[in-house]
This record gives sequence, structure tokens and C-alpha cells, in this order.
Amino acid sequence: MTVPAIASDPKSDLTKVEQAIATLKAQIAEARAEKSAVAGQVAAARGRVDVLIAELAVAQARVEEIRGRVAGQVERLAQIQTQLDILLTELATTQLEQRSTRDRLLEQVANLYMESTAGFTSSVLASLSDVSDLAVGLEYAGNAAARSAELLDALRILKRQAQRQQELIETRQAEAASVLVDLQNGQSELEREAAEAAEAELAARGELALVQALLDGIAADIRAAEQHKEGLDAESKRLREEIAALQRKGGTKPGVIAWPLDGRVSSPFGYRIHPIFETRKLHTGIDIDAAPGTPIRAASTGIVILAQTYGGYGNAVVVDHGGGLSTLYAHQSKLAVSSGQVVAEDETIGYVGCTGLCTGAHLHFETREDGVPVDPMKYLGS
Repeated sequence: MTVPAIASDPKSDLTKVEQAIATLKAQIAEARAEKSAVAGQVAAARGRVDVLIAELAVAQARVEEIRGRVAGQVERLAQIQTQLDILLTELATTQLEQRSTRDRLLEQVANLYMESTAGFTSSVLASLSDVSDLAVGLEYAGNAAARSAELLDALRILKRQAQRQQELIETRQAEAASVLVDLQNGQSELEREAAEAAEAELAARGELALVQALLDGIAADIRAAEQHKEGLDAESKRLREEIAALQRKGGTKPGVIAWPLDGRVSSPFGYRIHPIFETRKLHTGIDIDAAPGTPIRAASTGIVILAQTYGGYGNAVVVDHGGGLSTLYAHQSKLAVSSGQVVAEDETIGYVGCTGLCTGAHLHFETREDGVPVDPMKYLGS
């Protein structure tokens, strides 16, 4: 059998394109894995934010309680100041009355002295500076002092009244000082609680924004990579058509081919949600479960037209069976044939593995008619 001549440039270009696609797919898969990890971080950050917001609500309630207490202290301080103003006014009035009464009493004592008491000297009069002095003076003045008794009693009452007012003022001043200290402490506590709550909320929201931005960036990278991959898919399709044109034109394609290995079909031909990209993609073959290292058999006699690493297919073999029919065996751990080699049906061409873009050891098996993927089940015998 003559080995068909295949132009090297299209195949080389195709390999490069497939490798680029595989690289992009790997990058997308890595980005999705990172996205998943970051999404977990976002969820955790949101959880922390929720906790912090709950703590913030408690802190705000505490702030409001402190604010209410401070407002009460401000009101109490204002009340005390009002009371102090009244007391000081009353004390000033009492002191004024006290001075007036004393002056009147001194005037009467002086009159008594001038009228009837020869021994009541001006030096004694000048020494009468308070109520007790006046009492002594009046006693010395004898019966004439009886007329000043009323003024003397009034002066004594005014003195006691002034003392009580002064004591009340001092009590209110001490109370005001205490309330002022409480007010200052409460204000400091209020500012501290509010600042800590605001700082915690700001930090949590900043963390969430940072992680969310990272997640958004990864999502954008995935979209860009997928768009790039779609462009490479189109180029790959064109190059595959070129290679299909280089297949041997003669011969008759087999009606039935053998199973490449014994195993369960875990994923059939057709559209599906891609296990890595999570998008609706055409699955261009069937996946057959098998243990790593299981021998892979040629489905029918033919010529190996590709045996190499093939982008996302990993280590792959393509066999041309004639009549435009070819089969592809992907993700092999090791190849057992080389390009241009003639193989017989059931001949070992490689071994099951998980190279390229895959999620576990299996054989990805395709049948293609003039390069176009078709359901292998139409050719596989029972």
C-alpha cells in the first residue's frame, strides 16, 4: 500500500494552532479554577461583611445609647447652670439686703450713741464689723438697743440665709463638675465607638470591593480567552479541511469498524455542557472509560497520518481508513505507532492516559468523514 503524500506545512500549522488552542483552554481552565477560588473568597468576604455589618448595627445602637446619655447629661448640666444662675442671683440679693440692714443698724447704733450713751465711743462703733460685734455693742448700749432688736434679728437671718445659699451653690457647682466629667467621658466613648465601627465597615467593604474586582477581572480574562479560542477554532477547522483534502482519495471506507478497547461509554457524541468550560460545546467523539495504560487498538486497517501531541487532544493518533473515513484516538499516555505507518485492525496503537485537556484517564475516540466529525456509533459493531 502506498503511503499518501501529505504537505507538511498545513499539518505543522495545524499542530501549532491546536497547541495554541490547548494552551488557551488550559489558561481558561486555570482561570475558572481561580475564579472559583476567588468566588469562595468573595463569599467569605461577604460573610465577614455581613458579620461586621451586624456588629456595626450593635455598635450604632451603642453609639445611639451613648448619644442619648450624653444628651441627658447636656440637659442636666443646663438645668444645673440655670439653678446656679438663680442661686447666685438670690445670694447677691441676700448680700445686698444684708449690707443694707447692717448699714441701717449701724446708723441706729450711732444715733443711740449720740443721744444717750456717753461711753459708746466712736472707736467702738468703728469696730462693729459683723453681727456678733453689733450684739456686743448693743448690749453695751443698754436699754436704748431694744429699738434695734428687729434689725439685728433680720441681719442674723440674712447671714444664715446667705450661708445656706452659698452651700447650695457649692453643691450645684460640684454636681456640675461631675456631670461635665461624665459628659466628656461619654463624648470620648461616643467618638471612639463611632470611629471603630466606621473603620471596620470601611475595611470590610474595601476587602469585598478588592476581591470582587479580582473576580470581575478573571471573568473578563475568561471571556477574552474564549473569544480568542473561538477564532482559533475557525482556523483549526480550515486547516483540518486542508488535511482532509490530502487524504487518499481512493479506496472504500469500511461499513463497520471494531471497538478500540472494551469499556463503558461515559460521554456520547453530540452537544453537551463542557465539563471544564461550562459552555455548550459539540463533543466530537465518544469517551470510553478505561484504566491508565490499557492498550488501544486500531478500529480498522489503515495508514497513520498523525501520531503526536495534538493540542487539547494530548498524545493522539489519526488513522486514515480510505474512502474519506478516519479515526482519532486522543489523550494517550504513550504512542505505539508513528506517522506513515500501516496498521492492521486490532493492532495496538497506544495506551490510555490523560494528556491534553481532560479530567481523568479515558479514551476519546472520533470518526471523521472527510475531516468532519460524525457519530462513531454509526460505524462501531456490537
